[in-house]
Amino acid sequence: MGVMHVSTQVRVVYAAVVTTALLLAADVTLTSIALRNLGHLHTKLMSAHSLSQVRVDLTNNLVISAVGAVLVGLLVVFVRSPSNKVRVALWVIAPSLALSLLCGLVGGPEWAVAPTGVEPELLRTEYARAVPGWYVTFHGITGLLAAVLLIFAAIFVTRADLREYYLDNIDGTRYRSWVDRG
Repeated sequence: MGVMHVSTQVRVVYAAVVTTALLLAADVTLTSIALRNLGHLHTKLMSAHSLSQVRVDLTNNLVISAVGAVLVGLLVVFVRSPSNKVRVALWVIAPSLALSLLCGLVGGPEWAVAPTGVEPELLRTEYARAVPGWYVTFHGITGLLAAVLLIFAAIFVTRADLREYYLDNIDGTRYRSWVDRG
């Protein structure tokens, strides 16, 4: 088993961050489509409160994904820079965003219209149109994968070599790992 070079470790973190940004961008697109579909929905039996709750939950998901995509996009730009500020930003953004994404998955819009089994068929159909099954599936997959990648990246940068890589060098010299020196 060989030792992973620091440049490879930085590429792994970079790949995780880029993939997370792409997943969040996909989630923004999915949620926008679901919100647009909800805006065109005409209901007969579904209560205004349920419809409003679905809209609020979808909007929350959209805001979290959009803000997350912007923040992670900024990380994409800077994550390869050997600066401790990048590592600290990753430690702050990754767990906070991962927790927000997981909360959005646990309390998503599908719970506002979850059928109990005693409603009329038309109401169940309206519920299914308000929060389409494709949205629940793909939003769940993208949100969970993004959260896992964020947590992975935050933990991975605690490796000793990466810790040394991200240290700010006061004398202006470029960092060289003990692994790369050998």
